[in-house]
Amino acid sequence: MERVVWASPVNYVTDTHALIWSLFAEGRLSGHVRNLFQQTNEGEHAIFIPTVVVAEAIMVVEKGRVEGTVRELLQGLALMRGTGNYQFLPLLPETVLASHINTAIPDIFDRLIVTETQGLAIPLISRDGTIKQSGLVDVIWD
Repeated sequence: MERVVWASPVNYVTDTHALIWSLFAEGRLSGHVRNLFQQTNEGEHAIFIPTVVVAEAIMVVEKGRVEGTVRELLQGLALMRGTGNYQFLPLLPETVLASHINTAIPDIFDRLIVTETQGLAIPLISRDGTIKQSGLVDVIWD
C-alpha cells in the first residue's frame, strides 16, 4: 500500500491592497494571487493579516478609494477570521521598534507590514514596487 503524505499549508502575509482587492475588486489581483486567496478560502493556505493592514484598509475604504463600505469591509474580515485560514496579527511594540532598520521603506504602514513579514519569515502578497525593490522580504504577485 502506498503511503500518502499531505503537504502542509503554505503561509503568507497580505499587504493592504491585496486584502482590499480580494474583498472588493478581485479583477485587480493577479491570477496567481487570486488563486492564493481562493485556495486559502478552501483551507489550502493560511494568510496572516497584520493589524496595520486592517487599519489602513479601513482608512482606504473611508476615503472612498474602493467601491465598498466600512461595514462591508468589517463583514468580509469577520468571514475571513471565522474560517480559521486567516490569522490576524497584533501590532506589538517589538514590531514597531524593530521597524526602524527598514529605512528602504519610507511609508510607515509598509515598513510595519514588512517587519511583520520578516518576523514570520514567510512571503508577502504585494505588488508594491518599493517593497519588492527593497529586497527585504520575498514578494508574491505574478
